[in-house]
Order: sequence, then structure tokens, then C-alpha cells
Amino acid sequence: MALKNTRSQTEILESCRIALQNVETNPVIKPLMEALGYNTTKIDEGKAILNNAKTLYIQNQELEDARGKAYQTFEEKRVAIDLKYATDRKKAKIIFKTDPLILKELGLKGALPRTYVKWLETVSLFYNTLNTQTEVLAKLATLQVTAQSVTDQLAAINELEDLRAAYIQAKGNAQNATKTKNKAFKDLEKWMSDFYAVARLALEGEPQLLESLGKFVKS
Repeated sequence: MALKNTRSQTEILESCRIALQNVETNPVIKPLMEALGYNTTKIDEGKAILNNAKTLYIQNQELEDARGKAYQTFEEKRVAIDLKYATDRKKAKIIFKTDPLILKELGLKGALPRTYVKWLETVSLFYNTLNTQTEVLAKLATLQVTAQSVTDQLAAINELEDLRAAYIQAKGNAQNATKTKNKAFKDLEKWMSDFYAVARLALEGEPQLLESLGKFVKS
């Protein structure tokens, strides 16, 4: 049974569940499979592998949801900071357009970096400089860049760093869960492949019964 196809993993889980249920409830298939070693103990082995794959699939989905939510929270905060910074950056460039030294101290020379780490470094430099150089900040008061707004942005930056750490952790958890889940599906694939090979042998005289185990059979 090939699990690497266009079917979703939920469809794979369901088809395996039906096959393992029907092999025990079909009065014709059951004894034929038992004769080839697929008795209750053997089927229970398959069910355990299936249940493990299902459990890990659910856990992986939950961790992927947590990763998505963590990223959304982080990104919303980053965008809010960036929007405020973009406005404050324009204001500072207007006020200090004739003072290249201050422009350099505020990190306003050149284009705004696109990568997160460099962007954060630039934004942090801007607000930390304003926070420590009150005379520079005072010149921006007329354009409503205040000590309070700077303090608020610095607090938001600290929160952003915490949110990014939470996102990175959630991302790592989800990636690890995906790896574990994929291993479980490979184990399920191997077990079901052997199961169907034996089922084809057991049902050589009744090939249409393979459809009860989820296998399409040409009439």
C-alpha cells in the first residue's frame, strides 16, 4: 500500500481503519486471513501502529496551529512597530536633514534593512538613541515624537523579541512533531503494504472482496 500519493493523511488513516475493521468483521475474509497469520493478535499490532500514527497526526496538527498563532501574534506586533517607526523615521529625516551626524547616530543613513535581525537592530538603535539623548528627542517634539511614544516603542520591541522567541520555539516543536509523525506514517505504510500483499494472496479466489479492505478491483 503506497502512502506517498495524492491522498491526504486523514484519508490514509481512515482507509487503514476501515481495512483493519473489516478484516475482522467480514465472515469470509476473517478465516482466510487468519489462515495466513493475520489473526486477532496480528491485527491488533496493525491497529496499534495505526493509532500511533493517528495520535501523532493530531499532535502535529495542534503544534502546527500553535506555530501559526505564534507567528501571527509576532507578525502583528512587528508590523505595528514598523508602521510607527516608518512615520517617526520620516519625521526625524525632516528635522535633521541638515545634520548628517545625528542622522548617522539615529541609523537613518541608507535604506532600511529588509532582514529581520538588521531591521530590529536599526529600529532599536533609533529609539534607544532618542531615549538616551533627550536634546535630540526634544527637537522632535513639534512632530509629536515624545518621550512616552519612545518608551512605548521600546517596550513593544522588548515584547516583540519575546514573541519571536516563542514563535521559534513553536516552530521547532512543530518541525520535530512533523518528523515523528512522518516516521509513524512510514511504519504504517510498511505494515499495511505487507497486510495487502497477504490479503491479495488470501483472496485470490475472491478478489472482489479486496474492495471490503479498501482496494479497488476491476470487475
